[in-house]
Order: sequence, then C-alpha cells, then structure tokens
Amino acid sequence: MLRIAMSLSLLAAVLVPGQAVAAEPGCPDQRLFQVGGMGDPTARVFDQGNAELPAGVDAVKVVYPAQIWPLAPKTLDDSNAEGRAELDRLVTEFHAACPGSRITITGFSQGALVAGDMLGEYSRTDRIPHSLINGVLYADARRAGVGGKPGGIMTNLPTFVPGITMGGPRTFGDLPVVSLCNQNDGMCYSENPLTNLPAFANGLYGYLSGAHSQYDFRPVTHSGSANTVVAQPPLLPYGPPLPLPIPTPWELVNGKPAAGVMNNIRNAVAPVLPQSARLSEFPFLGV
Repeated sequence: MLRIAMSLSLLAAVLVPGQAVAAEPGCPDQRLFQVGGMGDPTARVFDQGNAELPAGVDAVKVVYPAQIWPLAPKTLDDSNAEGRAELDRLVTEFHAACPGSRITITGFSQGALVAGDMLGEYSRTDRIPHSLINGVLYADARRAGVGGKPGGIMTNLPTFVPGITMGGPRTFGDLPVVSLCNQNDGMCYSENPLTNLPAFANGLYGYLSGAHSQYDFRPVTHSGSANTVVAQPPLLPYGPPLPLPIPTPWELVNGKPAAGVMNNIRNAVAPVLPQSARLSEFPFLGV
C-alpha cells in the first residue's frame, strides 16, 4: 500500500500543472547566475544585493572578460561568446546536480547581453525546463521597444564596428524575463536619431551622466515578464519625434555595415553633448 501511495503521489506531481519540484538535498531552492557589465568581469555590481539574499537562495558569479574593443583588447563579440559559454556551462552543471532548483539568470549592461542571449537560447530548447528558469536584465542594449517606444541601442543602430554586432531586438518565448531600463539611459532606451536627434543625444548624455548605473541590483526581488522603462525627466531638452514613418538606422540597414551613417550621426550629436569628450566610453558610436 505504501508503494502504491508513493507512486500515486509521484504521478500527481508530474500531472498537476505548475507544481514545483522540490530541491535535492544540499541544493538551494533558487540559484542566481550573475553577469557583470563592461570592466566588471566578476559581477561586483551584484554584491550588495547578494548580502541580503533570503534563506534558500544563493548566487554564482559568471566570470568572463567583460571587454569591448577598442577600449580593451577583446571585442564585444568575443568577450560575450566567452561569457555565454561559461554561463551555459555553470547552468547546465547546476541543473544536472540540482534538477529541482529554480534558476535565475541576471546581467547588467554588457552582462545583460550575455544573460539575455542565453535566456533566448534556453527559450528555444528544453534543455532546462521552462518552469524552472527566469531572467532579470538591467540596461539591456537589445531590449525590445514596447508600444512604439524606443528599445535598446542595438535595436536602433546598425552594425558598423567590427566585433560589435548590433543584434536587434530579441524575444524570450514563454520564459519570464524582467527587463529594467532608465529612460535617460541610452544603452537600453535609444530614440531613433533620424526622427528625434535631440532625444537620441539625451540618451547618450544620460548614459555618460550616471543614468546607466542607477538601478536597484536585487534580481531576487523581481519576477514576472515586465519590460519596464523607469520614467525620468530629460537631461537635455527634447520634444516628440517627427511624425514621419522613418525606420531606425538598424531597420534601414538590417544590421549590415553602415559606417557612413554612423559617422554622420556622431558628427551631429557630439557638439550638443556637454561631455562630448567622453564619447570614447560609448563605443557603439564607432570610437
């Protein structure tokens, strides 16, 4: 009778939709896999939040180069490829050892590219059960725009620098992913420069002036599938975009090299930025 009861309980756990699988002994209920941004290969940006993790939750840092040429030896593409491989290795090994534990993949800025690209890949496979995985992205350059509003800079500008592939917007299927973006952060909220150049410049200026780092890096507190832009008053004055159906440069060029277009945008934007000398910190403008 005991054996029959145990079998029925196991069958119920399999058949009842949404029922969680208990974590294995010695495994956490939830593990965070964290990916830092450019210049932060050990994801220090998440340290404060990690000190406040609740019982049953732990965190692992995904160590990778976190570099972008020409500001460092490795290209963005090569650095991110190493990050994706390391993240995938850690997640795969953890799931094999702890098949009932939840997995949260989170990243900031360049780390959001690594984390977001892997979340997109997991959404297209069954290697990790979708019921066990979620994501939290901060300042994702591939964030898709919502309701006709701007997305990230990699959905706006075309590829124009070797090794910095502007991948366009991405989706996550049925995986729950929270994407958080400050409105003045040009990395994840980039207005079409062909219809609203002052707003595009505001995004660059906001990036250089601190909007890019003003996030609450506590991914364990975020859940669901919210693509959220945090409203902020502009740092540079701008109005609504031109009421013209002009595609973004990325849509026009579809990711193909467009150095001439980008040089024109850079030359137009630089004089209106109070900190134009710091444009080297924004390699997506081809410096």
